[in-house]
Amino acid sequence: MYLKTTIGLILLSLASPYLYDREQVLETFFRNAPGKLNKFSTFKEYEVKFANKLRNCEDALLDEAMGLAILSCDVGRDKWNTVMGNFHNERVPSGALYIYDYSNFDLSDEAAVKRLTLTDFPSGDTDFHPLGIEYYVPTSTLYVVNHASTGSTIEIFHLSVSSLTATHIRTLKHPLVHTPNSIAAITDTEIYFTNDHYFPARENTLLAKAETYLAVPGGSVVHVNLITDSAKIVAHIPFPNGIAVLNETTLAVSSTSKPGVYLYTMTKQSDLVLQKVIRVPSLIDNLSVDANGKLLIAGHPHAPSLVTVSGARALCNSDKPEERESEVCKVRAPSWVGEWTEEAGLRELYQGLDFQTSCTAIRDTKKGLGIVTGLYERGIMVWKE
Repeated sequence: MYLKTTIGLILLSLASPYLYDREQVLETFFRNAPGKLNKFSTFKEYEVKFANKLRNCEDALLDEAMGLAILSCDVGRDKWNTVMGNFHNERVPSGALYIYDYSNFDLSDEAAVKRLTLTDFPSGDTDFHPLGIEYYVPTSTLYVVNHASTGSTIEIFHLSVSSLTATHIRTLKHPLVHTPNSIAAITDTEIYFTNDHYFPARENTLLAKAETYLAVPGGSVVHVNLITDSAKIVAHIPFPNGIAVLNETTLAVSSTSKPGVYLYTMTKQSDLVLQKVIRVPSLIDNLSVDANGKLLIAGHPHAPSLVTVSGARALCNSDKPEERESEVCKVRAPSWVGEWTEEAGLRELYQGLDFQTSCTAIRDTKKGLGIVTGLYERGIMVWKE
């Protein structure tokens, strides 16, 4: 009896951190339900822009010197989401990359947002489903995660803003590129990226969902040397999503299932050594770092609403009025944005329903302007501080 009790206590103590994490996530299911959600904003003002031009923008990044934002959007996500496991047999429209010129607020919508033309891309733009993007400014190298129907890849382009073209350089295919999500560039030949799952949803949706909800650390962070084409796994965490270079020695990786931000030290051998984990009161999506070194975090405070919106989006955007007006199409998934520094800790910036399914937040510190993208939303949210 004593032995059984001892073993039980040991197992309970080992399971306690895991059970605590699951309890914290489950608590958000009730606390952050749309009807109970505590709405707040620290922004001086904000508005949703370009709802008539942009839809389902997942990632975004800045070139502050030029006053431009690059947006990764996929209207086809309504019917094709390889992360959340939504697949429809009918023809799926392709996504696109856009340039948003935010340097001049007097520009019209048509002048401010323009679509990039993909040149020399093997499939043209007929099977292009962009997710995470990264831009290495010194060489104008643009990295794009493409969740094509033929398999997920990382596409590498040379960006020309003047001609609004992204010229294809190469496709990165590798056994370790199996569920790519987000990319962080160290140089134009060295990157880290996240694989959000071990089990791809397109191969086994049930196992992928079990991996998500049980917070199994099957996802990975991978380092790639593009000169030697060598790749290696440098970390395993549950549902790694966003990734960003915090400073010269530190890499930040978000875990959607945990939820938290993992801070790693990058070694000279390109390995990762865990420093700490920052707990966040929302399921986290993407990360970015502003010019002042603040880590910006965007995510989903109410997972059940996000799952509902994701599953119903194809129905809600159908051509049939009776489908668009169904009850499930009235569900909105709230957004959450925060920032973190070592000195000040976590500061929550926004939580609300004016703009839904937030997944990326970026900020131009000199202009006091920020942008939030929405995984299943029309337009982008632009805020001023």
